[in-house]
Amino acid sequence: MLSENPAIAGILKGTGEKVFLVTTWLVLAISIQHWLSQSLMLIAGLVLLFRLVPKSNDKWLFLLFGGAFIFTGTLGLIFQVGNQTADAIMQFQLFGLWWNITQTSMQHAGIIALKAINGLSAIRLAMYCLSFEESMTLAKRCRIPDVVIELMLLSYRYLFGIKKTANEVMMAQRQRLGYVTLNNTIRSFAAMQSAVFIKSMRLSMQNYQAMQVRAYHGRIYCPEKWERSSFLNVLAIAGVACCFVALSFIRL
Repeated sequence: MLSENPAIAGILKGTGEKVFLVTTWLVLAISIQHWLSQSLMLIAGLVLLFRLVPKSNDKWLFLLFGGAFIFTGTLGLIFQVGNQTADAIMQFQLFGLWWNITQTSMQHAGIIALKAINGLSAIRLAMYCLSFEESMTLAKRCRIPDVVIELMLLSYRYLFGIKKTANEVMMAQRQRLGYVTLNNTIRSFAAMQSAVFIKSMRLSMQNYQAMQVRAYHGRIYCPEKWERSSFLNVLAIAGVACCFVALSFIRL
């Protein structure tokens, strides 16, 4: 899930630079209330992700699904429900209430949508630029308890086994025409879920037995990695962040 991308490794080599970039991006996405800054951040984020992620990569579906979910969720913010307003661009009466669409409500919904999409892009960037070893090292430096780190490590390994089992079962079901009709689809999906549940129980027991054989004493070895950062790169990220903050004071 978390893997270092060679494209961004040529730009940002230090772990601190990557963490500073993602953190700054998240802070700006949450705090800035200006639509111009949020729009430029969205364009810059999509350009950066378009450069990092291959065009044929199915992980673009993550952003498409997230964007569709955000767009659907912010549709309700466009309406001001209650009494009839004079400055409404569009209004209609439903269930005894007036549903008004005003310029203010549209701007508010647009800002919320831009913030959510920029935050989603920052999370996706963190998943691409930070390796698993860097993520574990960052968790330790943030004083996260060892129990939580071990749970993260086990979950990271555990999910791949569950995903492999689900893919194998679904492939076998498709070869037997298990998803031709709606009834077959529901039956096949339920069978796949039960197979994944049983397999997950077996994997958990096998994993625990393997840990006991390897003399597990309450502490799992986690590989660590922390590359040295460049002061110029950190300064460049701070300069770009200051530009976005300065743009937020421009009133159009």
